Amino acid sequence: MTQKKTFASQSTCVSVIIPTYNAENFLPRAVQSLQESDWPGRLEIVIVDDASTDQTADVMAKLASEDDRIIAVNSPQNAGPAHARNLGLEHATGDWFAVLDADDAYEPGRLTRLVSYAEEEGLDIISDLLLLYDLAAKCYAPDDLQYPASGALQELQIEDFLQADEATGLDFGMLKPIFHRSLLEKGLLKYPSHLRHGEDCALYISMVQAGARFGLLHEAHYVFSTRIGAVSQKISPGSVTDVDYRAIATEAERLRDELQKQGSLTDSIADLLARRVSNALSQNRRYGWTMLRRKEWGRLVRWFRRNPRNFQALASVLLQKLLGHRGLPD
Repeated sequence: MTQKKTFASQSTCVSVIIPTYNAENFLPRAVQSLQESDWPGRLEIVIVDDASTDQTADVMAKLASEDDRIIAVNSPQNAGPAHARNLGLEHATGDWFAVLDADDAYEPGRLTRLVSYAEEEGLDIISDLLLLYDLAAKCYAPDDLQYPASGALQELQIEDFLQADEATGLDFGMLKPIFHRSLLEKGLLKYPSHLRHGEDCALYISMVQAGARFGLLHEAHYVFSTRIGAVSQKISPGSVTDVDYRAIATEAERLRDELQKQGSLTDSIADLLARRVSNALSQNRRYGWTMLRRKEWGRLVRWFRRNPRNFQALASVLLQKLLGHRGLPD
């Protein structure tokens, strides 16, 4: 489905939720990308400061004083991105809700494209692909590393979120969609606040499981700052959320048990969930090893503190290396 005519009503309001934590240097860029949008309807920008320890709250307040479309919200305590997004949704009034991380940005036509496709196709949720960006180098990743964008519109199922996409290699749990207000009214649009990693994917699966239609437009308009820059090879200066791959494994096991209890666990989904658990634990080991090699001592200490089993995970990697294993750990 290519070269589709785009349209958007001037009466339609989009609320963009920006959860932010210690992002004083990046928040203005995120907001500016919305201010430069070609969205023809009403735009509402809800910024939620998750109890930052730098000057983010002051930057947010200044931005709000300069643009009456901005709603500034302060969280009383740091509770993670899921909580911040939920808090933002409580203050949003739009017909559609979008999310934007404080170290990311939108291409100018993103909202118009997504709302147009969603309304014409009757979708509850729609996303585009990620346009990979190296925040440390302040440039896009090379073209050969970007996700191939065919322009097709794909409707996603639960299985699609449990494995990397064959065509693009993208983990669909990383998508940044827009949501129709009806999902909030039905009680389906609420991020799982007990998760600080993998909360997006858990939400998407729960909504699709409840019958929501989720479309993926194979175009890239969301500028996504990768954790490690493709050009700089540095950890992104905007990456402040610590990873927790064990939480992804635990959530996959929880979903397996839930589907089994409902009698809807198929052999194919059970296999995908088992592989998701295995892959998450493998990613966990790789993360510990990468932080050790890069001498990211603060991140490594927090990784150890998150789960005592991470000591054993890194020990197993070190043993592999002593035995001559090359490259990233399995």
